[in-house]
Amino acid sequence: MKFDTFSLGEQFFTNPITVTEEDIIDFANKYDPQYFHVDRNAAEESPYGSLIASGFHTLAVVWSEWIKMDILGRDCLGGVGADEIRWRKPVLANDQLSGQFTIADKKKSANGKRGLLTIDVVIRNQKDEEVLTCNTNVYVAV
Repeated sequence: MKFDTFSLGEQFFTNPITVTEEDIIDFANKYDPQYFHVDRNAAEESPYGSLIASGFHTLAVVWSEWIKMDILGRDCLGGVGADEIRWRKPVLANDQLSGQFTIADKKKSANGKRGLLTIDVVIRNQKDEEVLTCNTNVYVAV
């Protein structure tokens, strides 16, 4: 979608995605091999009492669902960054995660050739509990 098509406050919701124990361990072995992500027995003795997904895994799987929705499509010119990433609650095996993406701000570039969207992201589990929040800035074509 082009920059001018987006409205402040507009919301988009991803389909739910289930995070399995195998997914948690596979991702963590590659990208975040902390004991409470990769070792079931050690994780049971952790403050969490079981394996939990890496926060980066949580963000990645829901971000993937957002991208698959093709809302930004080829009008996306790339991200600038993500701010205020907060892991609110552990993600457990078999949790179902859904993302809410809200257009929080819009600014056109000085030359008018692109626009910057600030998108607030809230990821919730199947109990409607927030597990991750952040915001991201993305350039899109005008």
